[in-house]
Amino acid sequence: MRPRICPAKRLVREILPLCSPRSPLVRRPFYPSPSVRHPFFTPKMIDHLQYTAGVPAEDISRYGPGGYHPIHLGDLLKDGRYRIRDKLGFGSFSTVWLARDDEKQMNVSIKVVVASKSEEHNHELEILERVREKGDPQHPGRKHVSHLLDSFYHEGPNGRHLCLVLELLGPKMSLVAERRPGYRLGGRLAREISAQLLLAVDYIKSCDVAHGDIHMGNILFRLPDSKQVPPAADTCRVGKVSKKDRSPVEKGVPEYVVEPAEYGFQEGQQHLDEIQLVDFGQAFFISCPPKSINTPMSLHPPELVFRHPLTNAVDIWNLGSTTYELVTGRTPFEADFDDRELIPQFQKVLGGVPEQWIRDALGNGVLAEKPDESSADGFLSLEEEIQRSYVNGHDSETLELGEKDLELLGRFLRMMLVVEPEKRATSSELKTHPWVSGKL
Repeated sequence: MRPRICPAKRLVREILPLCSPRSPLVRRPFYPSPSVRHPFFTPKMIDHLQYTAGVPAEDISRYGPGGYHPIHLGDLLKDGRYRIRDKLGFGSFSTVWLARDDEKQMNVSIKVVVASKSEEHNHELEILERVREKGDPQHPGRKHVSHLLDSFYHEGPNGRHLCLVLELLGPKMSLVAERRPGYRLGGRLAREISAQLLLAVDYIKSCDVAHGDIHMGNILFRLPDSKQVPPAADTCRVGKVSKKDRSPVEKGVPEYVVEPAEYGFQEGQQHLDEIQLVDFGQAFFISCPPKSINTPMSLHPPELVFRHPLTNAVDIWNLGSTTYELVTGRTPFEADFDDRELIPQFQKVLGGVPEQWIRDALGNGVLAEKPDESSADGFLSLEEEIQRSYVNGHDSETLELGEKDLELLGRFLRMMLVVEPEKRATSSELKTHPWVSGKL
């Protein structure tokens, strides 16, 4: 029986491929933080080893010309309309802040993009504008997608920064799941959320958009009230930035950094039952797909592993993988060092990979040799994996899903976890499946 990977081990296993000489793709290291799509570069790199801050936060070296904008609590943006109250997170190309919209008397999140990525025709901005403007307002999936409320540019010492204003949301699905027994949600809630996620995928598809990076870290719970004034950031999460040699900090570096808050998360909360799909940094227009995407390695769809052309079917694959994880607390496939390790698992769990795919991969250099099927000896068929992951090691009295429910889940996943993307079900076809249309 393959052991479940704890979050810490998952982090190590996902970071290691970044150093693997065999790996031709840049990987997203782990769920909470966006990937480094290209090496981060600014005209003047700051040596972070010279600095100390005292709290876990973004890399100081990413401040400077072209990099992060230095933000402090209480700062005002867009002519005083938005007041910074706390930090929500950060990634390679942005920091994200909780702000108060004094004009509309509501709380929002503001994503402040690094100056080097804040071009006039920013891809993520174009995607968000399409999702906001082209979709049917009556579509049931619209409310399950992050929507752009406002956008503007802000001049700072490190350049001109695009600021994206979005609805303030609660905790990440991954955070909530990691604090639950078995690293998973209750069966009923998992089923409800998988239905909401499917509606979100169907909605963005109607806008000619594919998300490209669906996973537990990009699903956030909605909050019941965005009007209440949030408390100020806890001072224990604020760390003064200083140089180890006590010399003055460089221009463009903040006076202090803030450890991100786990905003909206409290143990035992009952209102965590509605989600939004967020982070469109890897999204693409279906009519103009990219050659590659960055998503957690264990979730790479077969077409990405084999370096085939991508379509919006990647969202269907990752919808299936995420649904599996919502229910069982683990991903259906696991990769340690290279996504080609997934190929024997596809063969074992799903029943096979087209022989022509293997021959082509051997011919074009994607594979140096035939996949070693013995490397997947710990895996079972999809249906057996569901049964083992959900039932084994858990008190049967606490399980909300019965045998028939798991059989239904297996049939649902079989429609999505199909190696050949053109044979996967569409979101329209999936909406009629009893797993999402029926009741427990």
